[in-house]
Amino acid sequence: MENSDRPFHTLEEQVNLLKGKGIIIQNEDYTKNELMKRGYYSLINGYKNLFLKKNEHGVVLIPHQYIIGIRFEDFVNLYEFDKKLRAILYNGLLSYEASLGAELAYRFSESFPENYSYLDINNFNHDEHNTVQVLKTTSSLANKIEQESRKRGNNAIKHYLNHHDCIPLWVLTEFMTFGDLNYFYLNCKEEIRQKISRDFTQRYKITYNLSQTNAIMPEIIEHINHMVNMFRNAVAHNEITYSKVIDRGPNMRSIKNVLGQSELPIQSQPGVFELIISLRLVLDRTEYVTMSDSIKKLLTNANNQFNSQINEKILKCMHFPDDYEYWI
Repeated sequence: MENSDRPFHTLEEQVNLLKGKGIIIQNEDYTKNELMKRGYYSLINGYKNLFLKKNEHGVVLIPHQYIIGIRFEDFVNLYEFDKKLRAILYNGLLSYEASLGAELAYRFSESFPENYSYLDINNFNHDEHNTVQVLKTTSSLANKIEQESRKRGNNAIKHYLNHHDCIPLWVLTEFMTFGDLNYFYLNCKEEIRQKISRDFTQRYKITYNLSQTNAIMPEIIEHINHMVNMFRNAVAHNEITYSKVIDRGPNMRSIKNVLGQSELPIQSQPGVFELIISLRLVLDRTEYVTMSDSIKKLLTNANNQFNSQINEKILKCMHFPDDYEYWI
C-alpha cells in the first residue's frame, strides 16, 4: 500500500509544521493541547484564510504565505469567536423558526381545517411547474409522521396517533426542520402567504411602535427564509460562519425598503451583517436587541484579542461596515 500524501503527524511534528509556516508559537505545551482538543484540520486549515497574504485583487497567494506576526493564539481566538457567533445566531434563528412554524400552522389550518389537510396536494399552490415540489413536501411530511411513530419512547406524534383522529399541523411543525418550513411556505397558496406577511408586518409595526411602514411582502419572507435556511444549516453543522456568504442571495433591496434605510450598506450577496439586518423584520424587538447587543459585545472583545489589521479583516468577512453599531 502506498503512503498517503496526507500522512499522520504527531503533535510535535504538527508544531514544527506551524513553525515552518512562520506562525509564532509562544507556548508549545499550550499549542499541543489545543491541537489535540480541536484538531489540526479544523483549527488551522479551517481558519487559515484570514491570515494568508493576498494580492491586490484579494486573491490568496500561491504558495500560501502567512501574514508576518500571526500567532497560533490567533487561530484559537478566531475559532472561539466563530463558535460564539454561531451560538448567538442560533438563538435568533431558533426564535424565527418557532415563529414561522406557528404562523404556518395557524394560517394553513385556518384555511384547511380538515384532518390531514396538509397531505392534500390540492391545498397547495401547484401547477405544471412545481407539482413535483409540492408532492415532495407532502411526501416528506408523511414520512416524518411514519418515522416519529416508529421511534422508541413517547412523543407528541405517537400520542396523537394513538389518542386522537389526526395529527394537527401545529403539532407536526414541532418536528419539521427549517428546510421543511421553508418549502411549506414556498408551496402555500398565495392567500395564506399574504396573511402570514401581513401578520409579520403588523408585528413589526407594534414591536417597534411605528405609525406606518412598508409592507413585508410574501416575497420578502421568502428571501429571509432562504437566507435563514442557509445560515441555519451552517450553524447546526458547526461550519465556519463568520465569513459565510450566500452566492445566490435574495433581493436585499426590498428588505432595505421596508426598514426605510436607503443608505444601509448591505451587499447583494448576503453575509452575517445582511442576515442580522433581515432578522430585524421578523423577530420581536427584545429578541433582536438581545442578539444585536451580543454581537456588539463579541466584536468589542475581538478588538482586545486581535490586532487592528485582523479586526478589519473579520469585519469585512462579515460584511460589517465600520459604523456597524449605528445600523444594528
